[in-house]
Amino acid sequence: MEALPDLDNLETYKADKSRLGQALERLPQDAPTPEERFPPPYGVVGFGEGWWPAELLRDRFPDTLARGTTFVLAGGYDHGKLAGLLAAAREESERVVVLGFGPEAEVKIPSSPLSPYRYLRYLLLATGELELAQSLEAALKAELERTAPYVPSQENPAKLLAWSFLERTPLWVASERYPMLAQALQQVFARVGKSLSIAPPPAALEFFITALEARHEQGDPLVAVTLGTDEEIELAKEVLATRVDYLEELDPPKAKGPLPEALAYWYRLAWAAYYLALLYRKDPGDHEVLARLREAAS
Repeated sequence: MEALPDLDNLETYKADKSRLGQALERLPQDAPTPEERFPPPYGVVGFGEGWWPAELLRDRFPDTLARGTTFVLAGGYDHGKLAGLLAAAREESERVVVLGFGPEAEVKIPSSPLSPYRYLRYLLLATGELELAQSLEAALKAELERTAPYVPSQENPAKLLAWSFLERTPLWVASERYPMLAQALQQVFARVGKSLSIAPPPAALEFFITALEARHEQGDPLVAVTLGTDEEIELAKEVLATRVDYLEELDPPKAKGPLPEALAYWYRLAWAAYYLALLYRKDPGDHEVLARLREAAS
């Protein structure tokens, strides 16, 4: 049997033909910066790659359309909804700002599995949330110091996670403190790690007790990954301990507040997905077929 790649050997990184590792390293500061602050109140709606940033800001900007500025995150796959929404926004709002990679976008954010951070950072700066934007950047930089390729495996939590995920299916168990984090992890893990993972539905404890009991008896190789802590997470860990092969409790990031913490977890697991792709000898970047599908759907 052929030996698995060594994540501490530079030769392993030749599989990264798309240079996603470089994009991951640059990410904390690699985002567009608005030239002005836009008038409040704010609304936000996201399509495709912009869906998670819009959800993360839903508590701050509960409206889709707002009288002041509506931000439209045109991240692809709008299924014909974008044109109608833009027309309505231009009737309702003083300003409409379109971010993304389609022809309507005035703020260009290229398609990438890493784009959620770029959308989010731009929105925070554009709405005067400078301190929070700086907290996000600091949280990612703190993770980078631990997860970058030059950090040896035994000191690198992302590399260790990649080994935990090898030939296993992760099940993301995230605190409600982090809106839609499990779904965002499922997405980045698929695109970067080229692997399946599970984001549990609402009422997750019922799911763990029923579906996972049946599948565990049949030998499914599952690893449950818990992110954050609260009463429901603690109950989930008790249930999952007997229903998965392995339980991975992630240590908290060096960040304060739900948004920086959520993005730090997401960034750490994007790195883990990157290393997993390398262990499988796969290019971590997007397949060409995804770009062709976008062109056909636009």
